[in-house]
Amino acid sequence: MKSILFYLPSTGSHMQITRGMAGTNPANYQNMLRQLTHQVRAADEMGYWGASFTEHHFHIEGFEVSNNPILLGLYLGQQTKNIRIGQMANVLPLHNPIRLAEDLSMLDHMMRGRTFVGIARGFQRRWADVMGQVYGVGGTLSDRSESDRRNRRLFEEHWEIIKKAWTNETFTHEGEQWTIPPKDLEFPYDAVRRFGRGQDDAGRIVEVGIAPRPYQNPHPPVFQPFSFSEDTFRFCARENVVPIVMHTDPVRVGELLDVYVEEAEAAGRGRLARGESVGVMRDVLVSRNKEEAHHWARHGGGFIFDNWFGPMGFTEALRNTGETGPIGSDYDTLVERGLEWVGTPDDINRKIERLVEHHTPEYLLQCQYSGPIPHDVQMRSLELWATEIAPNWL
Repeated sequence: MKSILFYLPSTGSHMQITRGMAGTNPANYQNMLRQLTHQVRAADEMGYWGASFTEHHFHIEGFEVSNNPILLGLYLGQQTKNIRIGQMANVLPLHNPIRLAEDLSMLDHMMRGRTFVGIARGFQRRWADVMGQVYGVGGTLSDRSESDRRNRRLFEEHWEIIKKAWTNETFTHEGEQWTIPPKDLEFPYDAVRRFGRGQDDAGRIVEVGIAPRPYQNPHPPVFQPFSFSEDTFRFCARENVVPIVMHTDPVRVGELLDVYVEEAEAAGRGRLARGESVGVMRDVLVSRNKEEAHHWARHGGGFIFDNWFGPMGFTEALRNTGETGPIGSDYDTLVERGLEWVGTPDDINRKIERLVEHHTPEYLLQCQYSGPIPHDVQMRSLELWATEIAPNWL
């Protein structure tokens, strides 16, 4: 499996976050940058496949202070040599797709092809509804409401535009939201005809193109976290996108992987192996001392899930097939359901054995809670994974 670190990232320790407004403290942000720098440099030296960062806004609480994962990735990419740097993910419906295609192409060049791209639909309504006003869209929890359907349509249209921009010298687009270029766009300058393209004989722009196009051909690898539904898996299979499964129920995970294989074959990608081009996400913390690992994981992912993700509906990722009723979001439930890969190297190796017995995902997305989990604990965890776990599963 290819290991990708996934940082939210948090600013402030567990104590600083519980005091309130940790995300607004400049010293906390500087500490986060220093810790990420050391951790990602170490991961680079240890052979991790990638590191990634989320996109969320308005996080004054300090949980996910990562409003620009492209910029944060460039900051860390310039300080590393081999590790791939990407996003998990850019929220497509809330971006100008041409600007996003350009920014990602620039990042790909600046990283000399060491980048990968994440795309998502967006679920946190506090920022999505505020920043999506210009497109008439907001956050969604895939409830098949009109707002949810509008979000999906815009997500797919923006993805279509980005693909066209990346893979064509010039292109056009007609969709629900965008007409590219607008009708009767006059730009009667001879330099376009002499040195470029996309202009008709009357001096009107009939096609546009971005520069630069991506460094990688045809474009960087694309991922979509966090995928629950068959609709998302079918979309990813058709589009050659890697879905990241957050679900913990082995039966449901198997069903989704089978859907991906079926749809990829129908789309002409051939017969993939089960788990090929698919990733699984788990919270990971490794220690020589199991009790210490669980202590810090309870204060890291356990604390954040119980106070943030659980109330937003992510407990559905813990639901077993056929199960009804509410599911807890406390740390003990996360451990029991299998979201937490926490313990000694032997503990984690046994968890991987159970996963690959049935699924064999190509990627493992390791959620990291820097800030609430002390830096030295995180650094030891990275080393134990690289030296005593990863060599068994390459």
